[in-house]
Amino acid sequence: MRLSTKLTAAAIAIGLTAGAASQALAQQKPDEALKMRQGLMQAVKMNFGPIAGFAQGKGDLPADAAAKAGHLTALAKMAPMAWGKGSEALPGANTKAEAFASADFAKGWTAMGEASAKLQAAAASGGAEAIKAAAGEVGKTCKGCHDTFRKE
Repeated sequence: MRLSTKLTAAAIAIGLTAGAASQALAQQKPDEALKMRQGLMQAVKMNFGPIAGFAQGKGDLPADAAAKAGHLTALAKMAPMAWGKGSEALPGANTKAEAFASADFAKGWTAMGEASAKLQAAAASGGAEAIKAAAGEVGKTCKGCHDTFRKE
């Protein structure tokens, strides 16, 4: 198979996969969205917590800090799909209703992804001060959304 044929086939497969994922999200039930959201936030905590602890002087830098930061970048890309309409009023939902229609909320996840990518680069280089600074930026993006969109 020629390279252009392979590329075309790959593009079609990606398009079909994206379309199927989009359709599946449209059919997602509110309670499933809430469970997904809670799981994603737990994953953020598990990946960022040890790095944040290091940045605050409360522990050692995890040996897999760059991988953990990479996971945060991926989670930031996936997270917006977990805030499906209808899940805001469920018991255990800790997000204010206005987040579900806010462009700033979506921008927050983009900012987290960008900050996490910088953290990954800093962790890969191994410079403690750069890692601490980059971790601080990730923390600021988290805090910004929590302060604005998390229920008290």
